[in-house]
Amino acid sequence: RGAIGDGGGLPVLIKLLTKDAWCGADYAVQGVCLLTLARCAGEAMADGRLILRMRNGEKCLADRNGEERVRLKIVELGGLRPIVELLKSPDLDVAGKAAFLLACLALDSPVRLAIHILGGVECLLALMKVEDKVVVNHASLCLSQILQHVEAKDELYRLHGMKVLLDQGVGSESVDVQENAARAVAYAIETEGNLKDLRRQMGIDRLIEMLAALPSSTREPNDRVRQSACFALAVSAFDEECRTEIRMKQGLRALSTCLNTEDSRVQEEALMALANCAYDQPCKQTIGSLGGMRNAIGLLSNPEQPVVANACVFISRLLFDKVSGDDFIEEEGPQQMLEVLQSYTKQYKQYVAQQEKTAAGEPLPEGEQPLEMPDLRLGRSILLACKSCAEQGNVREQPLMSAPGGFYDNMMVMFRHTDEIVSGMSCQALCNAAFDDGGRTMLLEKDAIKEFVRCLMYKDVETQLAAARAIGNFAMDSVGRKKVKSDGAMPPLVKQLQAKDENGKDAIEPRRAAIQAIGKCAADRDSAVELCDIGALSQLLMLMDTHWKQLGQAAEDAVERLLAKSQSAKLWLRGELDYEDMTDDGWFDMGLGKPYTSRQVLQQEKVGTDREVLLADGNADEKLKEMLSVMKDKALELGLNEDVADKRDEQSTQIKRDVVRMMATTISDAMGGPIAYEQYNDFGYSTDIQRCKETRKSNVVWIGDIRKGVCRHRAFTFKYACDKILPYLCRLERSKIDRGLHVGHAWNIIKFYGDNDVEGKQRTYTLDLMHSVGEMYENGTDVNAQDEWVPLYQRKDIYAQMML
Repeated sequence: RGAIGDGGGLPVLIKLLTKDAWCGADYAVQGVCLLTLARCAGEAMADGRLILRMRNGEKCLADRNGEERVRLKIVELGGLRPIVELLKSPDLDVAGKAAFLLACLALDSPVRLAIHILGGVECLLALMKVEDKVVVNHASLCLSQILQHVEAKDELYRLHGMKVLLDQGVGSESVDVQENAARAVAYAIETEGNLKDLRRQMGIDRLIEMLAALPSSTREPNDRVRQSACFALAVSAFDEECRTEIRMKQGLRALSTCLNTEDSRVQEEALMALANCAYDQPCKQTIGSLGGMRNAIGLLSNPEQPVVANACVFISRLLFDKVSGDDFIEEEGPQQMLEVLQSYTKQYKQYVAQQEKTAAGEPLPEGEQPLEMPDLRLGRSILLACKSCAEQGNVREQPLMSAPGGFYDNMMVMFRHTDEIVSGMSCQALCNAAFDDGGRTMLLEKDAIKEFVRCLMYKDVETQLAAARAIGNFAMDSVGRKKVKSDGAMPPLVKQLQAKDENGKDAIEPRRAAIQAIGKCAADRDSAVELCDIGALSQLLMLMDTHWKQLGQAAEDAVERLLAKSQSAKLWLRGELDYEDMTDDGWFDMGLGKPYTSRQVLQQEKVGTDREVLLADGNADEKLKEMLSVMKDKALELGLNEDVADKRDEQSTQIKRDVVRMMATTISDAMGGPIAYEQYNDFGYSTDIQRCKETRKSNVVWIGDIRKGVCRHRAFTFKYACDKILPYLCRLERSKIDRGLHVGHAWNIIKFYGDNDVEGKQRTYTLDLMHSVGEMYENGTDVNAQDEWVPLYQRKDIYAQMML
């Protein structure tokens, strides 16, 4: 073979196939040359079973003697055209051998396309109609190769070739022809047109009949034919109508019977066909009644890895609700599944250990062979089944799941697998474990959050979705939220709000899961503040306006949760804080007209006149701390204590009024005292604010540094102080004016529980911190009229008349 390929023999053989050969178009010579070329190109590759093994992703060793180089050289020398021409030869032996040679060559997509362009599909369909069974077999074998190219499938549909494949191929008396024709049908029906032709020609009935597995069948069972028929049924089962037809024609019973054969290839393809049929609920129920769960669990102990892999896929489709979970438990599925997982994990650990030794420069012990990575397809299939197990609560409750050395321990090993798909499947399987209290605790102990964060960056949408859901599950309790924060999970979670799929398109479900996880994390104040600081609030506000309704609703809910815990963000967005919005140290007001920015960034900005941020931090601001201490002491002198604070009687309310006036006076005195409205321009507070900025070398103004403050500074300070001394009694409002004299004007609304009008409605008051300091102007109810000073102090009358 090597001598012919490298010694110049191939051009001679190709020349002999043409009429320009020295001997002319001699059929005997052409036949010998075709057979010689087929053997040089590796006729073993034309074995349909080897081709099928390649489809399943397994290695094929037929190239070991240089066949691949020969195939490439035949194509490069222009050999395809004369070979395709010989398909039209009057001599059927020559035509059949030409078809066989093309089957040997058509292992790559470009070669298949070239054969199609040269008219090979039409010629092969013509050969399918001859009487010579050998020729028909070679033609069907070649079609099973060429039809793997999409353009060849379309050509078959145009030529109405499905009828030929079914009548002359599947309907043939030859077992070899049936096998190859069924495989050709399987590839052809990957396009919609050929699939419809299959159904119109009663192809599903014929494929089921080929299984020879029903009591009414008179055919002699043949494992090779069964394998190809199962393969074709597996492909057809991707279509809903075909699944229904398979179920109605007792195809599920026939496929279930095929599981009992001793041929592992038949079992492998029958499992995949059943797994694809199990996409439908009625099919799941029918398969379950036929003992499908029991059969699949039994095949987990099969020595052939492809059978085990397909059995895992089959189980993943059958295990979908509590009833199927009970069946899985009853048939001892968890134990069998765990054994398969443990075996695979053990092999992977051994492989990793050897790789680490090799990387460290350690030689292998004498007699020890280098290990290969355990089969990835098997690993993915096992974890797909584990994912379905973890989705069912009754299966998760099984002791084997969380026991030492059980499911979760082994899946954590797979979680750190170097293959992104295997690692992603582990992520999807463990996601549901974090939903249970025990599962969350176990995963936290194994430091799983960091692994879930890593999976957020994967391209697979299902993995992104599972990782975001898992982090959201961890955030269901305070312990988990703290761990999420400390493990740095929140920045990647915010980044996930812009998640894309592997094609660069918006990934909606992962985004929604990230939004929900952010909403859960926002239950803690520190986490909510950090989320706002790193951009979650800004992105959620944009997502609220999206045309995806569910995404917008989830974003709106998450924004409300963030604002409930981050008063700085709420004041920036809404311009008000309600009575229940309790401020704390570190609270700041960044003013109007600027995007929300974190305090740390604000402190680093260059000092200027266009930014004024107010900060209340009693821990760092000694002057503010002293002011607050003085107010607390005076409140005690006025009779305020915990008992009085909780009471609603008239005497207690009066004490609270006195405390409010005292606090108002204290804050006013610290910020320059009362000011007449006409003296605003001469007050000089802008100069003082600039002094405060220069003192701290920052645009962030510490409240304790202010000597001259106006409404905004005083109202801000009073809300902070009142929340410390008289919680839940003060509201802060800011004017909605964005231009003119009163931009940023702010005031406080005060209420006292038990202070109601004659109809029992709560009375509220606007507190004066600027002019008649300590005065409380009633805002009015349905019974009581509004005080005339309320609109004046709130600047509403001026706003109505102002030129903007």
